[in-house]
Amino acid sequence: MVGGLIVVSERWHGRLTGDTDMHKPQAMHAHAAPRVGGLAVVAGSLAGLLVLGPSNMTLTWLWPALFVSALPVFVAGLLEDITKDIGSGKRLLAAFVSAAIAWWLLGGVSRVGLSWADALLSSWPIISLLFTMVAVGGCTHALNIIDGMNGLAGMIATLMAVSLALVAWQVQDMPIFLIATALASATLGFLVWNFPFGRVFLGDGGAYFVGFMLAELAVQLVVRNPGVSPFYALAVLFYPVFETLFSIWRRKFKRGVPVDQPDALHLHQLVFRRLVRITFSRDRRHALPALCNAMTSPYLWVLALIGLVPATLWWDNAWMLCLSMGVFAGAYIWLYIRLVTWRRPRWLLLPSLGRSGRRD
Repeated sequence: MVGGLIVVSERWHGRLTGDTDMHKPQAMHAHAAPRVGGLAVVAGSLAGLLVLGPSNMTLTWLWPALFVSALPVFVAGLLEDITKDIGSGKRLLAAFVSAAIAWWLLGGVSRVGLSWADALLSSWPIISLLFTMVAVGGCTHALNIIDGMNGLAGMIATLMAVSLALVAWQVQDMPIFLIATALASATLGFLVWNFPFGRVFLGDGGAYFVGFMLAELAVQLVVRNPGVSPFYALAVLFYPVFETLFSIWRRKFKRGVPVDQPDALHLHQLVFRRLVRITFSRDRRHALPALCNAMTSPYLWVLALIGLVPATLWWDNAWMLCLSMGVFAGAYIWLYIRLVTWRRPRWLLLPSLGRSGRRD
């Protein structure tokens, strides 16, 4: 409902909330749209938990603490969506603040699967605090990196939330199950307006809120359930984390530019230009069909499932979790190299181009 209200009232707030800069390197859309879809996700999650909360005393305490912790990073992202003047450094700092509040209210990372590191985290609260801030804050920021195509970040976040809910169900952690389910459902509600036509965008506020909630749910699932491997928390969030680390390496060591400088070389942007857009137009973005942007996202949904499905099945097996992350990283790097060097796999081309056999 909130997403629909944002769309129908765009003429009144579009000047403030619209993503009107079509010349940014990372811009992949042809028409302006409100970028405050995060309000819909927050409202949907809040509404769901207000209904579910009274039936579970632990949930009644847990979800308000998560929402209070998420406020700094959500507000920072929402201000960026409206003012376009909150730098990435300030937003990352807000993510660290949110992670610190969550550590204070709920506890933080206490084990990572390595005995010497677990001893440090358990014995020195300051180390646990700093590690939690970096881990949760970094994962929060990472989801914003992949928010570039209609339905991409929203569906990836939904799949991650579903994975968390399924694992929580298996270990009978009902509060985590209910919060993850509410988050997944609210994000699906947002996707009704975002995919495939992009009537409203998730925005920084939405991406940071969802990213923080996913990261914190993963941490709490491990903290509250000793049977869940610490590697699961990383495996379930591995796609945006790997995208971020790969982008840092690419910018700093391959291109020699600042790591926070936006560019058009993320994997989803290469998929758009070299597997999707080329089918319809070689040089004119405004000539593309309305669905062209959305056609990119399913490629990345499938790629993410390469890591997410094994992580959901073997959530208690550290070796299988590491293997799943390794397979995902290998598939990501292989596809990236093939696309960046214009050696795109023919079987990944859309049917209209694949049948013609055109190659560059």
